[in-house]
Amino acid sequence: MSGQLVTHRTSGLVLSLDETVANDRIIEEIRRGRYEASELSMASRFVRKEDRVLELGAGIGFISAGVMRNVGPAYYAAVEADARLIPHIRQTHLKNGVTGVEVINAAFVSDPATLKTGYVEFTLHREFWRSGIGQDQEGVTETVRVPAVDASAFVADKGITVLIADIEGAELDLFRNLRVHGLKRIVLEVHPHKIGKAGMIEIFSGLCAEGFAYNAALSEGPVVCFEAVGDSESSEAELFTRFA
Repeated sequence: MSGQLVTHRTSGLVLSLDETVANDRIIEEIRRGRYEASELSMASRFVRKEDRVLELGAGIGFISAGVMRNVGPAYYAAVEADARLIPHIRQTHLKNGVTGVEVINAAFVSDPATLKTGYVEFTLHREFWRSGIGQDQEGVTETVRVPAVDASAFVADKGITVLIADIEGAELDLFRNLRVHGLKRIVLEVHPHKIGKAGMIEIFSGLCAEGFAYNAALSEGPVVCFEAVGDSESSEAELFTRFA
């Protein structure tokens, strides 16, 4: 398989891939429309036109292309640590008529020690969706250093209101030190097999302590949605349980 375009069945989006980051299994998931279909549906319902969105773990640009097409928020930054995927994100956007997305190749972190070091060790996998920080599994091709960017500073400087994150287990380290002031909504894919039950408790209790409520109506499986209780435009947050 060389570079090719594959149409996602349920969304109709055209996605860019090549043989260095994908195999037949990934291609089939996209063709059948199963690849991140529920995640796109949730994000599209959660994001509003006036929002300023930061997506961490942008992959090949599926979520960013879909949200921009379906909603068209005021600002969108798509962040991907895997440099191999950056051309595919841009091509996916181009083929779907999506413009105005800021595409960034970096690892957004909040840990002070990592920020002082200035980089993270990022493991590349034959299947792009299995790449990540500190991954050690069959199919790994190499480990590279990726520049670390202060996620909290970016959220503040850009006035981000919605955070979308799928970062393969790095979510626990991110939310331990992330300053969430200004955020209104969070869409997060959690990886319990990597962060454990204690990590799940830490993320949920930490966000609740910061004034975020779990939105059960929009969450599905490992993709969980949170809303700031003070978000005056939300009519549902009060209906859901806050975990202290």
